Amino acid sequence: MQAFQDAFVAIVADAALRRRFRVEPDAVLDGFALDADARAALRGIPLDELERFARSLVAKRWHEVARIVPLTARVAPSLGERYRAWVAEHPAPVSLALLSPGAAEARRALPALHAALAADDAEARYAADLLAYEVIRATGGELRARYDLDAIAHEVARGLLSVDPEPAPRVYRFGRST
Repeated sequence: MQAFQDAFVAIVADAALRRRFRVEPDAVLDGFALDADARAALRGIPLDELERFARSLVAKRWHEVARIVPLTARVAPSLGERYRAWVAEHPAPVSLALLSPGAAEARRALPALHAALAADDAEARYAADLLAYEVIRATGGELRARYDLDAIAHEVARGLLSVDPEPAPRVYRFGRST
């Protein structure tokens, strides 16, 4: 049963593996220690159902991440779509981390999402820094930011979006939230 679960989760969580499974299911299943019944059960799952389940898993993960970065999601509406595209190609490993699932996933996705926001001129100039601020505030660590993110976060939480904040370099140090 464990081998079946491992294979199912791997196929559902990894878009590249799912694409390969669609074309060569036996080759994908050969990578798992499956008996004949488990192989048949996995091959019997309709491919559209695997895709539907994968989308629901990604939506659940995004919901957990969005709880960690609500302010950034407000100022960078593309963040959810960027995360969903990234996580489809970067499945999460099994983790025994002491962070909540959302915090651990937000920390794992931070480098890719930060780079994407920072490179996009259509996003607020401070969106990437605000993302890092929220994630590191939730997970602990140090952040060197170009802006006064305390002030920006306060404004965004009140429903105000800073249009052109002046650079005000800051260093933030956060202990890990529990």
